Amino acid sequence: MQGEISNDGELAAKRLRPLVLVVVAAKLMVSGLLLATVQYSPPPSEIVALR
Repeated sequence: MQGEISNDGELAAKRLRPLVLVVVAAKLMVSGLLLATVQYSPPPSEIVALR
């Protein structure tokens, strides 16, 4: 009984590993894009035009 549960858990982990990697990679990419856009400020002429 224990062997079956362990094998099922290992099989599920092997099947989910690629999905987990894709989700983590996507989160890292989104975080990188957000950080990149936050660091770039608009040119001063646009700030004056908005006021």
